[in-house]
Amino acid sequence: MKCMHLCVLLILVLGIIACGCTSSQPPAPVTTPVPTIPPTTVQATPTPTPAYPQQLAGKWVLQTMAIQDGSVPLTPTTEISLYLNADGSATGWGGCNNYFASYNLTGILTPKGNSIAFGPISTSKMYCQATSRQETTYLQILQNSGAYVVNGNLMTLTDKSQNALVYKLATSITTTRYYPEPA
Repeated sequence: MKCMHLCVLLILVLGIIACGCTSSQPPAPVTTPVPTIPPTTVQATPTPTPAYPQQLAGKWVLQTMAIQDGSVPLTPTTEISLYLNADGSATGWGGCNNYFASYNLTGILTPKGNSIAFGPISTSKMYCQATSRQETTYLQILQNSGAYVVNGNLMTLTDKSQNALVYKLATSITTTRYYPEPA
């Protein structure tokens, strides 16, 4: 009898252990078949980027800045230049520092000319007391320019406040560049 109790107890313990070691899997969800729809190919129509106008090529030298809604013309006291490169980069000399930016031509004609937008402008970090204010004004107008017009060897950039930068193609002028005195 003792053996019988021991066997029953052993079977009971083994049964409990066996039940505890098995994991219960959740029942598989009942799925309703979804009809398959053949994929359709949608081709996005790219916005055409206007080709780089050859009339923008070359070194442009600033002749005049028109500020205060274009009513006050300023003649630069030193050479200020702009290159609009075919890869969408703009580089130049601001009178004291080199500057770099990107630009975008949309091909849209605005009341002030063809649309142009400049990206953030980065500059080298020299300080030139004689030209600092002039350079800051120039770079602000350039950064905010929204339209350009090329007429022969002259180019005008205009911003939303009607401030303007008037350049002349460098092949038709001679200029001197301001270099600060060594300290």
